Amino acid sequence: MRNHALIAAKALVASLFIVALVWWVQVHVGWAELLNNWQRVSAWQITAVVGLIFVSHLLRVARVHIAYRPAKTLRFADVCGVSLVHNTVSFLLPMRLGELALPLLSRSRLNIDYRYSATCLFLLRLFDANWLMLLLLLGASSSYLGDQARLILWAIVATTPLALYAAVIFVRRSPRFKVLKPLVERSSLFIMLYLLSGAIWMVKLSALAWLVASLGQLPLEHAWLGSLLADASALSPITGFANAGTFEAAFALPLLPLGYDSAALVSAALNLHLLVLITNIAAGLIGAMILLFYTSNKQVL
Repeated sequence: MRNHALIAAKALVASLFIVALVWWVQVHVGWAELLNNWQRVSAWQITAVVGLIFVSHLLRVARVHIAYRPAKTLRFADVCGVSLVHNTVSFLLPMRLGELALPLLSRSRLNIDYRYSATCLFLLRLFDANWLMLLLLLGASSSYLGDQARLILWAIVATTPLALYAAVIFVRRSPRFKVLKPLVERSSLFIMLYLLSGAIWMVKLSALAWLVASLGQLPLEHAWLGSLLADASALSPITGFANAGTFEAAFALPLLPLGYDSAALVSAALNLHLLVLITNIAAGLIGAMILLFYTSNKQVL
């Protein structure tokens, strides 16, 4: 009963984010004016950005495919449907509720044990958080940090992978982490997953920053910082449906101290969010079609 009440409370909070966002845009910007900003972007740029976003989705599929190798040999197409649907459900549902899709689909479609798939997901989210932290520090350094702070920043960036590798050695030697051990027994697998995580975020954030720099007429470094924080807000335990409201707030609030108009920032963030929403739904539909029409080993959804 308590779990149902908690889910209902999360759904209410997520709904309030959407209501607040729609009201704010209507009062302070106007939806017609908001959509007019797309005239600043050429068709070929939109096509290129969408292409890069889909490349990042395929890199996510490859990451899960590699992570599952120690447990089972799978075809890329089998993992593709599961990963694409998981990414979309995770994006659409608030408060990280969609993360359950990966263990559930991995068990029903790929015959991967719940504990192993959940452990893989935990490790990949840890890599995501690490890369986002590093890229955030790098993005913030040019706008917020002085020379001495930049030296400290680079020291953190240089030592973080070493700290992660030290943690790997600890997990290998400890008898308490049996589920994690297949992922860290081979250094090449761990390093590949870590580098793929960096590639995913570099490709996606480069595309988002390039687009929002045109939509909002922002310097590229500010567009990069706002895009990073907005997309990373999906990892927060408190989000709206499809990250509505939290995406825009995470984009705009850090840039306000730099002298930008709040309405202009929210307009750019919301247009960017619309593209992210459309591409996520499209990727999820492709994944669902793979699950429905591409069967392996006579498994059914």
